[in-house]
Amino acid sequence: MLTFVVFTLDLTPSTNLSAMKKLNLFPALFASLTIVIAACGGGGEAENTGPKYNYEKADSLPSGYLEELGVVKTNIESSAALFSHMNEKGYAFNESALLSASKSFSGASKQAMGIGAIGSDLVYSASYGQTQSAMDRLKGLLSTASSLGVVEAFNEELITKMASDDSTVNKSVMLTKAYLNAKDQLFSEERAQYATFMIIGGFVEGLHVSCQSMKDDIKDDQVRIGFFEIVNSIGSVQHLCRVFESNAEMKKLGEDLHGLDPLIKAIKKNAKGYTKEDVAALADAVASIRNSSF
Repeated sequence: MLTFVVFTLDLTPSTNLSAMKKLNLFPALFASLTIVIAACGGGGEAENTGPKYNYEKADSLPSGYLEELGVVKTNIESSAALFSHMNEKGYAFNESALLSASKSFSGASKQAMGIGAIGSDLVYSASYGQTQSAMDRLKGLLSTASSLGVVEAFNEELITKMASDDSTVNKSVMLTKAYLNAKDQLFSEERAQYATFMIIGGFVEGLHVSCQSMKDDIKDDQVRIGFFEIVNSIGSVQHLCRVFESNAEMKKLGEDLHGLDPLIKAIKKNAKGYTKEDVAALADAVASIRNSSF
């Protein structure tokens, strides 16, 4: 669930490859992906000629910001593992819980949130082996990234690995690196705001999809713990909002997320004992934030 880190992070693939095995995107996708990247201005040539951003404001970021990003980054891996396990346990793929593959976003902040949200939906689709759904959302992600001016973060090498049938490759790590490789584009203070919007968008969407999947059934403790790990990262997401609370949209998101605290508490106080009714109550509140944010 979000999931999303933008700066220097440890992206070493997890050794728990069995949990990731359903994240494979078929090799046939790569030819289509290459066309999409070229159409959006990505690929090797775009990387060499794309805009360059300075780093003069990087040291003005508050202490602890990068550490919080590192905490939130694990949301992607947690979400991917949870969705993969849900598939194994018989949870149905829920296309209606996802954003429309053709959804557009107005304004830079919402575009940044959209990149994160689409990324979460892509992870969910890939976890269920829904190749066409994942492909459609990758197109949308690249298109939105192009509109925001960060499409060069999505290079062909990473896309190739994501599209391969190599079961030893942790695809969630590849996705993390692909769309959060924005460290080269988003490290000044202004663009760090966009990076934070990406993180929040991915978190909200990952939490929404998880809630929608679990509100009627919690099949085992592994599902419970996976969901708990996603929920438990909300404190770090809230802190990232406070860093940029001078931005009105970011401040509103922070306030909305703090409004979830009473519902989150019921889940955080007992990682193995919360009920589907607790999840259902959270699901309604998260859906409301999602609908107003995207």
